[in-house]
Order: sequence, then C-alpha cells, then structure tokens
Amino acid sequence: MRIMVTGGTGMLGSAILRMYHQQHDLSFLGRNQTIAENLTQKYGVTAHIGDLSNKTVLRAACENVDAIIHTAALSSPWGTYQEFYQANVAGTQNLLEAATEAQVKTFIHISTTSVYFDETDRWSIKESDSVASKFCNDYAKTKYQAEQLVQSSPIHSVILRPRGIFGPNDRAIVPRVMNAIRGQTLLLPSSRNPVLDLTYVDNVAEAALLSCEKAEQIDSGTLLNISNDQPMPVEHILSELFSQSNMTIKMKRLPYPILLSILTFSEWVRDKLPNRPEPKITRYSAGLFHYHQTLDISRAKALLGYQPKISIKEGIQRYVSWRENQIV
Repeated sequence: MRIMVTGGTGMLGSAILRMYHQQHDLSFLGRNQTIAENLTQKYGVTAHIGDLSNKTVLRAACENVDAIIHTAALSSPWGTYQEFYQANVAGTQNLLEAATEAQVKTFIHISTTSVYFDETDRWSIKESDSVASKFCNDYAKTKYQAEQLVQSSPIHSVILRPRGIFGPNDRAIVPRVMNAIRGQTLLLPSSRNPVLDLTYVDNVAEAALLSCEKAEQIDSGTLLNISNDQPMPVEHILSELFSQSNMTIKMKRLPYPILLSILTFSEWVRDKLPNRPEPKITRYSAGLFHYHQTLDISRAKALLGYQPKISIKEGIQRYVSWRENQIV
C-alpha cells in the first residue's frame, strides 16, 4: 500500500516510518529537513519538506498514494487560538483538499482524547459519549473542529483518538514532567491519585496501520478510542518512570483549588508577557493529574483487531533507553 504520513519527523509519524517501511511504500511530510534527510537515508522513504500551509507541497505529497495518515498537529497545552487554528483546522482543510484532488482513497486522522476532558471524573469513556461542553483549551477545540472537517469530507476516513502518547521522540508529556521537577521534588496538583490511560507510541502506530488496511470494512468517519488498555494510578506511572531513570524523586501533593488559583494567575501574567512563555504547569496539565479518565477501546478491538502489544512498563523502559542515548 502507498501511504503518505504527515508529521513524519514527529514522534508518531517517525514511529510509523520505522515500523512499516519494509511492508509498505511510505512517504512523508515534515518540516525539519535534517531529520527528514536522516529518515530518508535510514528507511528509504520519500520526503516532502514543508508544512500544511504549503498547498503546492501538499499536492505533490498526495499524488499517487492510496492512503494518508495525518499525524501532524500543533500539540501543546499552551498557545494562541490562531496558532492552533492554522495548524489543526486550516492545515487539515488544506490537506483534505489536496487529497480529494489527488483521489486518495483513505484518510486516517489522528485526533485526541482531550476532547473528552471536562474537569470531571470520567470512566471507560466510549466514542458515543459526549465531548466536553466547553473545551479545556484551544488545542482540544481545534482538534474537534478538524474531526468535523474530516467527517464531512468525501474521502473515506477513520478517526483515532489516542490517549497520552509517549515513547521515543516524545517532546511533550515526559519532558514536561521532568521540567516540573524542582531539586528532587515533584509537586503534584492534587490530594488525589487519579487513574488514567496512556498509550505507547508503537501501539498507536499499529492502530493507524490497521485503520489503513481495514478502512473499507469500516463506516467512513468512524471514531476509535486508542489506549494501552492499562489504566493505572498516576503516581504508579511516575514512580516507574523515576525508578527506571535512576532518579530519587519525592512527590508532594498540593491542594488542587489552591494550585488552580496560582496557575490561573501565572497564565494571566504570562499571557501579557512578550512571546507568551509557556508556564511550567498549565491549568489543563494540573487537571490531568487530578481527575480520573479512562477509555473503553472495545470498538477498536472489534473493528481493527487492535491489541496493544507494548506494555506501559516496557514502553517506559524503551523511552528511558532512548532518552539516555540522546543525552550521550
């Protein structure tokens, strides 16, 4: 199958290239030319350098492909609505137009479970359950808007909502946790120890490939939750990460309402500063450490035959090994 992957130089996109370059004819879109050249040499895949605003590059990238896996997005708890809109909504629209023009048959869209987050405990969330009535941030809002664009497109589509992707090349979840450590202490924004789902990146990559292969058997626009199907307390996850990293970190809890007030003020101040520097912890990030959120992935298992192969423990081991090699 001829598959074009957007965001090929990112964590998920590069995992798809690494895992499936021998079985499929892969190409990718990416912005970082140095990383793109390395991927091309390593895996023998075709690179298209540019972003989702460049319609000329998109048209070239969409030519002669059977399927697109759209992983590219602005994924961050911090930023302006315009930045998120241009990357996640306008960029997806540009890609859909180019794909339609090129008569691409299948479009796999990588979305997010952030659309469910509403500052309440939510257990075993199904795809048919409601999204938040008020989105937690502009990332979630624009990713939901992008989902609606994909569902209204004439291209046959499958939409994946993976939860908390981590693994090699992670520039978001684990680095932000590490960045929040002060001395040998990590302040947790809650007196609770919430249970949550995560997903190792290779498992998401497999779900994306299965979606390409089985798309014709699935109704267009179908939503699929993806996780490791291993919900566990956040302190257990953090302890595993610190243990495997040979770090002695003390976790202290702060009352959530007090911390929320501090973070609200911090975000207000940073919003007024030049370049709007990202806070060490945002209100959204704090909420993820306070509320329970787990997924029901039975639909992905039934329709895709999806079974996460890499456990959380092994995923953390692989991430730590990769991180140590980067430091060296």
